[in-house]
Amino acid sequence: MGAENQDLHIGDVFRQIATLSSIPDILSEVRLAANKLGANRTNYHLTPKLRSQTDSNVVLASSGFPREWQKLYEDVDFRKHDPIPDIIMQHGEPMFWQQALASRRLNENEKRFVKQMEAHGLHQGIGIPLFGPKGRNAYSSFTFDPTELIFDDQIIATVAGLAGAAHVKISNIIEKKHARKVRLSEREAQVIQLIAHGHSNKTIASDLEISRSTADTYVRRVFAKLEVSDRTGASMKALELGILRL
Repeated sequence: MGAENQDLHIGDVFRQIATLSSIPDILSEVRLAANKLGANRTNYHLTPKLRSQTDSNVVLASSGFPREWQKLYEDVDFRKHDPIPDIIMQHGEPMFWQQALASRRLNENEKRFVKQMEAHGLHQGIGIPLFGPKGRNAYSSFTFDPTELIFDDQIIATVAGLAGAAHVKISNIIEKKHARKVRLSEREAQVIQLIAHGHSNKTIASDLEISRSTADTYVRRVFAKLEVSDRTGASMKALELGILRL
């Protein structure tokens, strides 16, 4: 099944990405296009410059993965043992997960990570290294249903092209100087930093030495001021506004 047989006009998607100025909208455009090509899960690691793709400060945007897995992967202590993203970044071109895992000997922590991944039904996917301006690189991955689509070179090339175009656009948005249109208090700014780093409300309360109910209130205030409804949206909006910097 080739990309040309899908109900999708790739050129229109590229043009739409070029016109968008919202990071969540750009990621949504890629996700919808990838879904039409058969991708059932998408993942994007927005990474600080010159850092690992599993760094504690990575901002994650995932769709379609089991909720239990997403919660597990947001844990920095767990994510840091994922060997796949950095292997693929070093490889420099799209690479199957299993191919990456077979490319070198894994340590015991990495082996445990892979067992957990497979236990959550994540056996075969493809990782795509993304290279942006001024050294701002990132990583994206996709799984497909049916799995056989992952071996369609045209589909993979199309998905990689879309992910690459989106990343360059996102990088340019982040690099621009944005006047802050949203004013957060010092505490709210601390909260959005912790949200972006994958901290739960319970962990935020512990880190800031405040009650859980107070942490819940701050998170709601941040969401309201940024006009978002979830943690990924909050992180991405804060990046656009220059409140967060990677």
